[in-house]
Amino acid sequence: MSSKRGDTKRSRPQRHQNTFAFKNNLHDNSTKIKKLNAMSINEVCTHCSEVIQWKIQYRKYKPLTKPKTCNRCNERNVKKAYHVLCRDCALATKQCAKCLKKEGENCEIIPAEPTEEERVKLDIEMRQMIKSLPERKRRTFLRFMNGKKKKNKNADEDVNQEEVEEKPRKMPTRDELLDKLEQLKVSEEKEDEFYDDINESDDEDDWISDDGE
Repeated sequence: MSSKRGDTKRSRPQRHQNTFAFKNNLHDNSTKIKKLNAMSINEVCTHCSEVIQWKIQYRKYKPLTKPKTCNRCNERNVKKAYHVLCRDCALATKQCAKCLKKEGENCEIIPAEPTEEERVKLDIEMRQMIKSLPERKRRTFLRFMNGKKKKNKNADEDVNQEEVEEKPRKMPTRDELLDKLEQLKVSEEKEDEFYDDINESDDEDDWISDDGE
């Protein structure tokens, strides 16, 4: 920056630039760091999610030693650091558990992950629903349910495998699973209608050929 009075513009880049990005697990690969890197950030808005992610990335995150009091229900149910609302209150009020902003056009809240009981209930419900699907569509739905994607053959081989493993796999929500299941059912109905039309056209051709004889 120039020493000229009132000159706040600078044309040159910053003098000291990092050659390599900071890695929080470079010299410390303990269980605590692994848990923090694999931790899912939800029940907060996208801005607060980026703030918490920055704290984790640069080793500024301080987890709670004991549950904190919720600002709404006044119960010690807050188990995540930097949150001021518990999970139930955040879902009930549709607010960010950190900054208390309400979900709207300018505020998108990351949905909460299902609890263990909800996962068991969802698993039973999905098993009952996919019994009616054919084998091929059933495998497609199971791949989507497990969060698997097709491997890209044109992907660069120079991608660091450690960076790929560090990214947590995002599991689809219940609504996304139901939408996918509905899409598969609709496509199955369309295929049945297509084959029915083919069979009807074949029957008409046979009837015409019999009349021609």
